[in-house]
Amino acid sequence: MVPKKASERKPIVVWNITSHCNLKCVHCYNDSGADVKSNEATHQEAREVLDDLAEYGAPSVLFSGGEPLTRKDLFELIPYAVDKGLRTVISTNGTLITAEKARQIKKMGVSYVGISLDGIGKVNDQFRGVEGAFEDAVAGIRKWMGAGARFGLRLTLTKLNAEDIEGLFDFFGKEGIERACLYHLVPAGRGQNMFSDDLTHAQSRDAIEMILAKTKECKDAGKDT
Repeated sequence: MVPKKASERKPIVVWNITSHCNLKCVHCYNDSGADVKSNEATHQEAREVLDDLAEYGAPSVLFSGGEPLTRKDLFELIPYAVDKGLRTVISTNGTLITAEKARQIKKMGVSYVGISLDGIGKVNDQFRGVEGAFEDAVAGIRKWMGAGARFGLRLTLTKLNAEDIEGLFDFFGKEGIERACLYHLVPAGRGQNMFSDDLTHAQSRDAIEMILAKTKECKDAGKDT
């Protein structure tokens, strides 16, 4: 139930539950990686955080990172959160998704999964710092779709990919992807080193105009996108 007044609404919580990650994204806002020391909460501490969120009345918790699927107790924390009445969401790079994990997570009651992708082919691999990351992410996307789980893509626009928005929309259509969220670069963590790749105001405006135009095309074609 969504309160009618904004003053009555509690914030959705995005929880960077780990700093471990199997990729080395150049724009990672919290310097996550395989060799990063992660001062993450213990399993018991994590349960206590979820207890606090539920008691406070937060409507949803989004497990992020790092890569949340690298955390061994994630599949214990998700049902614990669901049992507490929290709507659960996962933000993942998609490369570690298997058909079995997709089925498990859907069965646990996860409401939505956001999968990060920042371009087609080598462009995405350049962002992710690992060759083959694009193919692995696409394979993960298809596993999610096979499990019938709700999901969408999350993309960070920079000069490296803003000129290929049409190509991205073509990819959405080809793969049957119905939702995509596009973000500005966050200049924190390793993202601090990408100021020269950030969009200018004019480039941001051009990108937004293209997104609006492509979205209208989808709408006019009767696509549920």
